Amino acid sequence: MPFRPVLYKDLNKRNNDLLTKEFPSEKRENKVDWKGETSANVSFETSLLQKADGSILGTFIPKYRVKDWNATVSAELKTNKDFKAEVIIEDHFTPGLKSTLTGESKGEDLVGTVGVEYKHELATFTTSVDYGSAAGSSIKSSTVVGTQGFQLGAQFEYFIGASNDSSLKEFNSTASYGNDEFDVSVYGKIVNEKDSTILGANYFQKVNSDVMVGADISFDTQNADVKPKLTAGAQYKFDPEALIKTKFDTNGKLGVSYQQKFKSSRLVLAGTIDTNNLSGKNSSTIGFNLSLF
Repeated sequence: MPFRPVLYKDLNKRNNDLLTKEFPSEKRENKVDWKGETSANVSFETSLLQKADGSILGTFIPKYRVKDWNATVSAELKTNKDFKAEVIIEDHFTPGLKSTLTGESKGEDLVGTVGVEYKHELATFTTSVDYGSAAGSSIKSSTVVGTQGFQLGAQFEYFIGASNDSSLKEFNSTASYGNDEFDVSVYGKIVNEKDSTILGANYFQKVNSDVMVGADISFDTQNADVKPKLTAGAQYKFDPEALIKTKFDTNGKLGVSYQQKFKSSRLVLAGTIDTNNLSGKNSSTIGFNLSLF
């Protein structure tokens, strides 16, 4: 299969998934979700999320597939009264083009967003513009070019303030190389809101079909008092339907996650321990995700 560059959000995806996904204990959250489909091109997603403060958020998402247009129409309703409606059209106007129109409530604002994604053999491109927020609008854009395993990407967000306070909020760039067995990359992030400039690098390796390892190191060049942060993790699949993940960082956080698949469900159990503060409040947290399908 020929190499194709990915969207910017998917650069370093394997390493990001290894170090961040399936650890609900980090946010002290518990979640149960269910997915179902009908024969009439309609699917449903329902979830209940218990947050760290004990509150429960329910979400219901019906989706309808319009095959003639290769489009998906969906709505997202939450028990906190937030609402979102979205229309996505893929590969209808031209191959590789995805168009998205979204309307959603954000506090007192009703915000509309128009976005496009385009994938080519040598490059990908995304851009989106929102409108309706009292504070102003945001323009987000990204591009990735690549060939033979090499990829170079950039992403930015520009804020257009309602009171002439427009500014570049964030700029990110990444250079990476990878193949079926490993990925390695270096990246930089400029976050003007936090007066932060972060440089970092990460590495992912698929040792074999059962074992994966990865690491990420980053430091803020604008804050000399903050030490570089290193996070390392590993995944071991000891059964076709079960695996265990673990990670540890230089802040002393140890995370362990166990995932088990059943015939029509998947259960994730995770725990996080602050090894630098074993006797402190919330030094140890747990969380779970239960998916039914």
